[in-house]
Amino acid sequence: MTTSALISVIAGTFLFTGIAALWIRNPRFSRAAGFGGGAAASFLGLVLALGGFFPKGPVRLRIPAPVPWVSAELFIDGVSAFFLVVVFLLGFLASLYAIGYMSEYDGRRGGRAAPLFFNLLLLSMALVVSAGDMLTFLLAWEGMSLSSYFLVVFEHDRAESRRAGLIYLIATHIGTGGIFVAFLFLSQAAGSFSFNGFIPVSMADPVTSAAAFGFALLGFGTKAGMFPFHIWLPYAHPEAPSPVSAVMSGVMIKMGVYGIVRFLFFLLPAPPVSFGGVVIAFGLLSGIFGVLYAIAQHDLKRLLAFHSVENIGIILLGVGAGSLCLAAGHPAPARLLLAGGLFHVLNHALFKGLLFMGAGAVYRGTRTKNIERMGGLMRGMPLTGLTFLLGSLAISAVPPLNGFASEFAIYRGLWDAAGKGGVHPGLLISTMAGLALIGGLAFVCFVKVVGTVFLGNARSPAASGARDPGWTMTFPMLAVAMLCLVLGIHPSIALGRILELAPFPAPPLPFPLFAGIGRPFVVAAALAVSIGGLALLRFALLRRNGKRAGETWACGFSYTTPRMQYTASSFADPVIHIFRGILRPRPVREERLSGRFLLGMQYETHVRDLLENGLYLPVYRMFLRLSFLARRLHTGYIHLYLAYVLGTVVILLVLFH
Repeated sequence: MTTSALISVIAGTFLFTGIAALWIRNPRFSRAAGFGGGAAASFLGLVLALGGFFPKGPVRLRIPAPVPWVSAELFIDGVSAFFLVVVFLLGFLASLYAIGYMSEYDGRRGGRAAPLFFNLLLLSMALVVSAGDMLTFLLAWEGMSLSSYFLVVFEHDRAESRRAGLIYLIATHIGTGGIFVAFLFLSQAAGSFSFNGFIPVSMADPVTSAAAFGFALLGFGTKAGMFPFHIWLPYAHPEAPSPVSAVMSGVMIKMGVYGIVRFLFFLLPAPPVSFGGVVIAFGLLSGIFGVLYAIAQHDLKRLLAFHSVENIGIILLGVGAGSLCLAAGHPAPARLLLAGGLFHVLNHALFKGLLFMGAGAVYRGTRTKNIERMGGLMRGMPLTGLTFLLGSLAISAVPPLNGFASEFAIYRGLWDAAGKGGVHPGLLISTMAGLALIGGLAFVCFVKVVGTVFLGNARSPAASGARDPGWTMTFPMLAVAMLCLVLGIHPSIALGRILELAPFPAPPLPFPLFAGIGRPFVVAAALAVSIGGLALLRFALLRRNGKRAGETWACGFSYTTPRMQYTASSFADPVIHIFRGILRPRPVREERLSGRFLLGMQYETHVRDLLENGLYLPVYRMFLRLSFLARRLHTGYIHLYLAYVLGTVVILLVLFH
């Protein structure tokens, strides 16, 4: 079967099974057909992408254009194939997970439409990274935006879902506008709407190049959730169903990273050092603000959403530093930094997908996303707890998990570049310090999450009765957890190949990369074996000598209650206090009095996004007021509308006479 025929089969499977789910009346069969078809198409796409990960030459395919005078094509090179692997790998596992998770929506209005929009989302993302011309790219981009919007507002009977959908729709179309303007600069310089195999486009002057890059960063950065354009992300991810959140956070925001990589390393001719510095600055802001806002959250999915902002920052640090080093004439560290950023794209897709799947299992078991009402879930949900713990260690860059592998590659690239001439070492050392701060705060945050959600005693009846979900949900979580471990122990499986994606010639690395990365994993593996051996020894000794059960020491109290445990607020309070100048916590205290006696008190601390309250909401209110003023121009009288037309014609004649 030819490549074009296989691509047609994959696209047809996505569309046909999604449409079939609308027509099948039985909700169970509809769900299995729609999401099962998406899993089958994703598996075929994964096989194709892995087979063409590093083709001998790019694959170019002409496709029927929606407009006769415009050519349309697909262009798949190594970078496209890599992002296709990310799309289809997580798409396959999330589709399997959705077969079980979406059963709670059986019989609800619009429930049978979810597989169609889910499949359209996966297909449109695959087309985005395969587009060979600007029109195909924009059409696929709009399909991705609209299909994900309908999934965000899936529970449209809830005001929160409608609000999240509106914020997402506005943000994503602002981003699309930025991409459109950037493409106009490109098309004017290139003389066509084709990407021409992503050959650098000669710009007339540096100002034009800077303008194209600025609008591209606005457009792609908005989709990526880059600070300060992240405002939609903490609203949309919590409202979407968990398999959708896994795909949106794990894959969809990486479409923004794909666009930034294409512009910086493929389309713009010799970007200056300043472009890389700008990307590094946005990466540091995204990483630090993302993790700080995540620590302050008590909604589990909203917390994970802010960690997506954080990890986009880490990816941008690698990509931006790679561009900076390349512009300074140091291709070897540039290659490693770019590879580290792309490797983190894959790793983040895996562990963030795993964490959102775990959050979905927790929500199914407890019927709440408030981590203050959880606790003790490791007893009833051991598989979910174990996989969530592995995902938490991975996102916190703890060896031997995959998050550490990609961040270590970025660290190593920054360290090597800091010793080169032409690159300011202070900037690179500061970047390393920022990355270390981000990692430390992420570890603190997930100590809070795992300790509050899975350890201790249950804080609600629902939490005490929660159990692991069925195999359709646990199997994808176990598979992703295993991938996180495998890519952490043996990163060369992916990183060695990703190094070959650099579009510029680079000499061999001046240090043994895999030996440098491999040694920490050998130590970590030996440590894990030692800990496991000690645990087995302890188990054997207790079994031989017997063990006693007694009351837990509670500082003189006769028994412990969930009220005596650390809460999420307790964990977060020291960090919030240290960064109170940035987070601006707002305490809310409510007291119940009977005369002069205090019967009870409730104390809460709320942290609001500074940009949301200081920038976006005022701008939104201003546009709202202007819109109400503009309504006065629409009176319904046709004579007034004719006067508008006549006045416009007169003004144009005067101006251009």
